[in-house]
Amino acid sequence: RFAWQQPGLFRTAFAARPFGLQEFALDDPAPRGASGRDPFELLGDALDAMVAAGLLPPERRPGAEFMAWSAVHGMAFLMIDGPLRALDEPARLALAERQVAMVERGLLADAVA
Repeated sequence: RFAWQQPGLFRTAFAARPFGLQEFALDDPAPRGASGRDPFELLGDALDAMVAAGLLPPERRPGAEFMAWSAVHGMAFLMIDGPLRALDEPARLALAERQVAMVERGLLADAVA
């Protein structure tokens, strides 16, 4: 929802940066919340906790944050700059819910032998 309600801020936060710029300055706490962790680190923490709880098969954990992050942010860019930009809010919300469910099913499904 943030992406289509605040597309300029979303692009500023998640679009490609010029070569040589770091996403976050190491000594700048601004992009981090009370935990001191940035959103990508929090996602990794949540995935680690899912493995520890037995919800996410350990063999699916490596790189899972990239799969989840790219799915959500890729969909957001399709909604603000791509072929989904003409959708109304109910249609966007429905797609977003389907996508989160798809990512969840992919992460939590029994490992393929």
